[in-house]
Amino acid sequence: TLFGLITIKKEFLDVFFSYSSILLFGLSLFPITSKFFNILKDKGYILNVASSAGFIPAGPYMSTYYATKSYVKSLTLGIAEEIKDSSLYIGCLCPGPVDTEFNSVANVEFSLNGISKEYCVSYALKKMYNKKKIIIPGLMMKLVITLGKFLPVKLYVKIAAHRQKKKFIEK
Repeated sequence: TLFGLITIKKEFLDVFFSYSSILLFGLSLFPITSKFFNILKDKGYILNVASSAGFIPAGPYMSTYYATKSYVKSLTLGIAEEIKDSSLYIGCLCPGPVDTEFNSVANVEFSLNGISKEYCVSYALKKMYNKKKIIIPGLMMKLVITLGKFLPVKLYVKIAAHRQKKKFIEK
């Protein structure tokens, strides 16, 4: 129920949150990034935040999330190539699980242990100042992403589906 007044069906909320994710992480990212480049003019840093999910070809049971994170990563890499000869920087932080309130908000549990927020931020800043385009904190996530490059897409998606299905908390 919403404020104890009306009941909203879960199916409607799922569609609403998917649509909101597309607006937030997809449609709004390009104009916001463009605006910051106009503000920064010829020197500065932009660090977009995606997820390690952006490296996985598809994420059944959280398809919108995976797709929007892939978009953030792809857009960032494209812009980075376009501005490579300028003094501007754009990079993309792609962490795996980070210990935040995301688990409870998204109603999920991760199978991998999360890294601390502090570690994620300090690692991201260090790599950003070194002008790394794709930033993946944590050895485990780097290993998972690297190994994923060698899997057939069909198998990778099947594994992702299995992992996603397992992590939803039944309430």
